Amino acid sequence: MAPASSAGPAANVPVPVKPALADENSKEGLEAFTKYWFELFSYGYETNDWAPYDEVTDPGCQTCAQTRQVVGDFYSDGGWMTGGNFQVIDFETDFRLNTSGSVQSFVNYQQTDLTYHEKSGIKSLGNSPDASVNVTFSIFENGAWLMLDFGRPEGT
Repeated sequence: MAPASSAGPAANVPVPVKPALADENSKEGLEAFTKYWFELFSYGYETNDWAPYDEVTDPGCQTCAQTRQVVGDFYSDGGWMTGGNFQVIDFETDFRLNTSGSVQSFVNYQQTDLTYHEKSGIKSLGNSPDASVNVTFSIFENGAWLMLDFGRPEGT
């Protein structure tokens, strides 16, 4: 295993392992799934391998698709990234189904400093935003959670 560094992109990074609790249809299961989803998000940033993330993310999630596109474009030009890992600070949900059958949660997270390394050797620091609260919408289907959407709450 070689994490991404200024010398080159990540290689042989293990895929995060889903905890058994993340497949439980409960508040605790949804929290475990959400934390796992953020681990896969971090893994995608580090490796540009989005297959595990895609398995648990609805293709209709526009914010997710936009982020994947930006990261993928950077890697396709021969660059790579270091940092940018997501850390869930707090998780809240009333665990009630909304009219579409999904469950809304509020997630307070922080992303670590991100550095973009270009093939030419130039590097630039990305923004390390302050911790922020985002809303997620997840649905439990076929014995597992699926992330439907992720973004800022309306009105913020």
